[in-house]
This record gives sequence, C-alpha cells and structure tokens, in this order.
Amino acid sequence: MKKIHITLPLALIVLAVWLGLTLGLVQLQAGGIGLSWLLAALFALLVSLAGNERRTSGLHAPSPSRSWWLVSPPLLYSLLMLVVAWAGGWPPPKALLLVAGNAALVALSEELMFRAILLQGLLDRYAIWPAVLLSSALFGVVHTANGLATGDLGGALWQATAAFLQGIVYAAIRLRTRSVWPMMVVHGVWDFALVSSIQGATAGDEASILPYAALLAVLPLCLYGVYLLRGSQRALLGQNAYQLNQ
Repeated sequence: MKKIHITLPLALIVLAVWLGLTLGLVQLQAGGIGLSWLLAALFALLVSLAGNERRTSGLHAPSPSRSWWLVSPPLLYSLLMLVVAWAGGWPPPKALLLVAGNAALVALSEELMFRAILLQGLLDRYAIWPAVLLSSALFGVVHTANGLATGDLGGALWQATAAFLQGIVYAAIRLRTRSVWPMMVVHGVWDFALVSSIQGATAGDEASILPYAALLAVLPLCLYGVYLLRGSQRALLGQNAYQLNQ
C-alpha cells in the first residue's frame, strides 16, 4: 500500500470527514458506546497509519523513553479531578463502564486527529507556534458543539476555552515526547473524571462545579505547555535531522 504525505490541505479534508463522522452520527447513539466516536477513531487511526511519516506524526513510543515524565503534571491534575469527582460518591458501575469506554474512544480519536494528523499537516507549512496555536484553536472550536447541542451557550464557551488551553499543553507534550500516546492516556482520564462528575451531579439533581474548576485548572497547564515549547523550533529541526539519518 502506497503511503501518503500528510499535507495541510489533506489534514483539513480529513478533519472535515472526521467531523462528519463525529457529529453526523451522534443521533445513532443509544446510551451505550458511541458509534460516532468509534467510527471517527477508526478513521483517524487508518489515516494515521497510512501516513509515510509515522514517527514524525507521533505514532511511535515516546523518544527518548525518559520523556514520559513530561506527562506527570497533567496526569496528576487528571487524577486529582477524578478524586474530586468521586468525593460525593461513585456513580453506578454500569455508568462508569460506559463513560470509561467512551472516554477512551474520544481520547484516541481526538489525539490522532488533532495531535497526529492536523498538527503534522500544519507543521508541513508553518513553524511550531503557529501550528500549535491553530491546531489548539480548531480543537477549541470543535468542542463548542457539545454546549451548542444542548443550547447552553455558556457551557459551549467554557468548553471551547478549556479545550484551546488544553490543546496547547497536549501539543507541547506531543512534540517533546514525539508521541501521541502519553497525552492519549491523560486525555482519557481527564474526560472520564469530567463526565463522571457531571453524571454524578445530574443523578443527585445538583449542578457540578467541576467543569468550571477544570477551566481554572488548565490555566497553569497551558503555561506548562508554553514552558515546554521554549526553543521548540530548534529542537524540532534537530529531531527531523535525526530521523532523516535513520
């Protein structure tokens, strides 16, 4: 099978198809594992595997292996959110399993789409900072759909803002570790904590403050991402030169 080069136009076409799968099939979900997220994840995975620069796209294990520690701050934040989410009691086990399954699919799908395919397409044309900011902005815009679908404009705004800030640190760790897998783990735990908190609050007929606390939590994480990207252009050039010599 001939490999493809992921350019920016191709990445944008893939994003449009991915959005169609994610949003267009949402009505087919029936309280179980989201069919839309499953198909979107499989589509993003196939496109990623078809790329001719898998290492550059982040499909390999973190390199160097010790770069795994860079994921520690957002992972600790995610675990703390999980503790806060369950402080008032655990949601029903069946609900937890469904949330965990969907959170894993969302993490797989979004990280492959935004930090593997889209970011790589942007880096094919732009320097690191424009690529990171543009991919993060699109990541934020996509998340407005969650709030707009329910008519909650305030919710759409905080989700878009939080996703944009998260996108910066996710992209930073993706570039520094040269892998999408570390942030895929954090992304899944984060979504699991957030959604299980909201479901628990809904079951108790009370509003959860965790989504708004999460927005404040991502501010220092965004600054952490900015810190990681210092001297990033020079580091990426060195990384690409190393890969060309392999």
